[in-house]
Amino acid sequence: MAEKILVIDDDEETAEFISEGLKLEGYTPVVASNGKDGLNKAAKEIPNLILLDLGLPDMDGLEVCKRIKQSEETRTIPVIMLTARSTTSDRVTGLEAGADDYLVKPFEPHELIARIKAIFRRVEYYAPKPNEVLNKGGIILDVGNRRVTIDFKTDVDLSPKEFQLLYLLMKNSGSVLDRDFLLKTLWGYSSSSESRTVDVHIQRLRKKILEYVQKFNEYMNDRIVTVEGFGYKFLD
Repeated sequence: MAEKILVIDDDEETAEFISEGLKLEGYTPVVASNGKDGLNKAAKEIPNLILLDLGLPDMDGLEVCKRIKQSEETRTIPVIMLTARSTTSDRVTGLEAGADDYLVKPFEPHELIARIKAIFRRVEYYAPKPNEVLNKGGIILDVGNRRVTIDFKTDVDLSPKEFQLLYLLMKNSGSVLDRDFLLKTLWGYSSSSESRTVDVHIQRLRKKILEYVQKFNEYMNDRIVTVEGFGYKFLD
């Protein structure tokens, strides 16, 4: 069965251009012209991936992405943001909202298809078991319920990308995961020039965990360790 891809874009020509390119690659496109329609179709169609334009007429694309990632029905659907905003801060903001990738307009059709295929490969590789629970170093990560707790005492509020990052670190605890591996696995980037993306997410993840640790387990040390010049590892 062909993968279904939801295109949320208010520009009719752009949406048609993207849809035709998707059809040529064997995908099944579904189009929504605004944020509200996009959210409704995401919940109804449950696509394999969503292409989301940030400049929508009825609501900000960032808000649409946040709602997609907060909904139980749609939170696991990968999202690629399409936007004319090209600064590093814009890209980080988009990723923080839960986007899995970020493509700046104008872009070539083959680049979009390459990003889509990379995400599908990544999803297949990452694919944690629905009921998997990791309990390491006093941190409990429940994949099925998308919960992270410290000693079962309280939930740690993580963004979708922070959750995925923590999962990879805990799953490979004791092993050093280099930045390039994390970039390729979680963001689909192959260039180390984007390594700042990993560092920013690690910093925020570490800060959130430490805030809860200090409240509920003063004896727990920082579990995410930086290996200078290489990457990061999780300590049990």
